[in-house]
Amino acid sequence: MLADGSVVHCSRSENAELFSLVLGGYGLFGIILDVDLQVVKNEMYLAQRVIIPTQQYVDIFEELVNRVTDIGMVYGRISVAPDYFLKEAILTIYRRNPSKDGKISPLNEHSRRGLTRTVFRGEVGSNYGKNLRWQLEKALGGEAGSNVSRNQILNRSSKLLENQKLASTDILHEYFIPPKSMETFLEKCRTIIPKHNGDLLNITVRNVHRDSDSFLRYADQNLFGLVMLFHQHRTPNAEVQMKAMTTELIDAVLSVGGRYYLPYRLHATKEQFARAYPQAQEFFALKRKYDSKEVFQNQFYLKYGKQ
Repeated sequence: MLADGSVVHCSRSENAELFSLVLGGYGLFGIILDVDLQVVKNEMYLAQRVIIPTQQYVDIFEELVNRVTDIGMVYGRISVAPDYFLKEAILTIYRRNPSKDGKISPLNEHSRRGLTRTVFRGEVGSNYGKNLRWQLEKALGGEAGSNVSRNQILNRSSKLLENQKLASTDILHEYFIPPKSMETFLEKCRTIIPKHNGDLLNITVRNVHRDSDSFLRYADQNLFGLVMLFHQHRTPNAEVQMKAMTTELIDAVLSVGGRYYLPYRLHATKEQFARAYPQAQEFFALKRKYDSKEVFQNQFYLKYGKQ
């Protein structure tokens, strides 16, 4: 539904410009009333884990994932433990492994819910906790060698890991890195994050394919997305520290040809945003074309786009 109340259908072939703007458009072009989605089918996988230095992550990913055709899902996790800070990684690969009868295993409850939560939340403010978790993950973590369904992998409640204390919160960052620049970016992070006393709880690595649909795209090439989870106290000083660290991390990712993810905090300067997303000014001009009265607004638009 557009700002004038009219309802239009958008796709790659119908109202294609509006379609590309609405994808990753942060609600600035209208209200999405109905969506047709193509989903990935549930299937059985055989899990494989390898523990590697981060310096070898890209080469090993190329060998074990990009050069084969039976991969259903893959992700990495980088150590936040002080003893191995951003220097070791676990790469988990799920290869398609259909059962002989074609059946899919039923969903089961996570078997170690309490222990998983205790170990994860034990990282908060604790070097010992971070080292302990990494050692346990290397020794016991994951489903290596087991058959597991795609839906089972994704069947984890956010309550398993979420912060439940009102005096603090968990903050996500995400940075998109060209593969050739991944280690350079991590080297910068090894300095920036401790400098600002960032309480980093987790880094997950996902491979991101080039996006040819969204106008305000972050993936104009194949990239690695580094999803960082920080713990932060709800105090003015902690907020100042987080903003200072974030702006330095954004400078770091821009310096290696990467980008940062827009949906999180508005800590990036206008200059950083313009460098990361050079198509932004045209994006905002088209926003005013489709919504001349600027009916649809949000804090993102007010900071970076409103004239």
